Amino acid sequence: MPRYALIAEPDRHRAAGLLALAQQEGLEGVVARDGAEAQELVRQRGSPTLLVTDLALPRVDGFALLAWLRGRSDARHTAVMVVTAFDELRVRAWQLKDALGIHALLSRRAGPEAMRDGVRRALAGQLAGHGLLELNAEEEKRRLARIDDLKLVDPDLPDKELQELVTEVAQAFGVPVALLTLVLGDKQWFKAHVGLPPALAKDRGTPRDWSFCHHVVQGREALVVPDAARHPVFRDNPLVREGIVGSYAGAPLITSTGDVLGSLCVIDTRPMMLGPEDLAALRELAGRVAENLEHTAVRGRAPPALPHPRGAAEPVLNEAAALALVREAVSALEVPVLVVAPGRKPFAANAALAELLGLPEERLAGMAFDSLCQYIASLTADSGGTLRQLELAAESSRGLHLTLSLERPRPRVVRWVARPFLVPGGIAQLLSLMDLGIGADLKGTRERLLRQDALTGLDTRRVGEERLAKEIGRCRREGLPTSLLLVDLMELGAINRTRGYDAGDAALRELARHAEGLCPPPGFVVRWTGDTLLLALPGADAVGAEASRQQLHDVPGQPACVSIAVTVRGEEDPHGTLDRAHAALVRAKSERKAVPPHA
Repeated sequence: MPRYALIAEPDRHRAAGLLALAQQEGLEGVVARDGAEAQELVRQRGSPTLLVTDLALPRVDGFALLAWLRGRSDARHTAVMVVTAFDELRVRAWQLKDALGIHALLSRRAGPEAMRDGVRRALAGQLAGHGLLELNAEEEKRRLARIDDLKLVDPDLPDKELQELVTEVAQAFGVPVALLTLVLGDKQWFKAHVGLPPALAKDRGTPRDWSFCHHVVQGREALVVPDAARHPVFRDNPLVREGIVGSYAGAPLITSTGDVLGSLCVIDTRPMMLGPEDLAALRELAGRVAENLEHTAVRGRAPPALPHPRGAAEPVLNEAAALALVREAVSALEVPVLVVAPGRKPFAANAALAELLGLPEERLAGMAFDSLCQYIASLTADSGGTLRQLELAAESSRGLHLTLSLERPRPRVVRWVARPFLVPGGIAQLLSLMDLGIGADLKGTRERLLRQDALTGLDTRRVGEERLAKEIGRCRREGLPTSLLLVDLMELGAINRTRGYDAGDAALRELARHAEGLCPPPGFVVRWTGDTLLLALPGADAVGAEASRQQLHDVPGQPACVSIAVTVRGEEDPHGTLDRAHAALVRAKSERKAVPPHA
């Protein structure tokens, strides 16, 4: 058996850490970012000495990967360590540890020493870890209090912008259902939704026990279930049995205070083959949505006042103690905030405000309120007129709202909101400066993430499928052939491992630029998966496609690639063409041939 460790982990930073642990034990290491890639590496190299895997892998989940591995005759002595963030998946894996051949089972929250011990125990054939739930009642109580504090649950119709968001997400991922959920104490509630059956849409929620998003909240990480009907944890879920959920991918909505509100998720009635890049885009979108929800809540209401102590049994806060609590809370916020103590005395500012104003944090902390107003006015085009507007709110009012146009440190429109609140000793004020471009930034970010690959600048797979279908249809109407190429940078894993991820990224970008040069309009290039590009060649027949394929390999010093050329057959469905191309590429990679026959 080859002496190597296979790390099946979508997160590249975690994969690097696990890889280092394996190398410390004298093993060569390779990384797979999803279950299908892990299977392909095993087919090429044989079963590994050690497999370290998550259970929530894209394309082929960890349970299916382990069952497949144990079906191989050369995998009898493969040691397996499972590391996952999801408690209930870990419990189920513990129940199946003998059937799946699991030697070590660790929570994602385990420290470096526990991880190192897990690797060593797995290699020694000793059982490490357990399948117990790691419940944190205080964390859950704080999380639910945060949802209440932000007042995110309301009986009104879903917000129009959020409805547009989930609609666009569903379209971009090619699925019928997308949800923005809040996970409450006993249920999940749909803050925005598209594609739900009428009964679920009417109720705007399900019991928490049915909720896939509950696992996202508990694990604080993105969860993907490629095939729910075959999954040992989810196959008996009522939503799966009723055919509503066939596959699921969700990313957590994490606030600036670290609380997980719920999930942004996509659902299909059939198995779903999302790749690591799709999951990364969903994660970033969820992060921006959480930020937007938090900012909207802060803009739309007054902060809660500190109550007067009631009853002798309760501790009595003086002014200094009360403001000290506020200072601690403010420092944790990513929203630009300043607390002004009674008597117009600036008391606490945070790093977000210093960044917005282009000030060192230590200078901001010692600035008098009037000096701060003068400085902010100096950042505008009309400093005198602006200065006359800047003030705190009247103590009896609901707050003061102003809109300012800052020219420095960069142009932006901000909302000045000052709100009074009661502390022992008087009235303090919470001053926030909200960037009004956040909403537009969110929309622009989600458009970019869903349609353009951040690393290469190429179209994403979702966009590529749409464009390819249109070009095949156009060429059929005009009587022209259509061909496509798939090219795989097969040395990408080795480059990442030996020279670092920056070098791997640079190699992929260089290949993308070369491929673009071979696809003049209306041709185009798509980043298909992590290390695979698709080149669409409208108007090219088999001979022309093969010529373009040869040119892909004519660059001196380029890392080794595998490529195949496919021409659309008659009235063949585009998905059929893609299936043929993918199968041909898998064969070519497994045979390690650079010049496969035309498919």
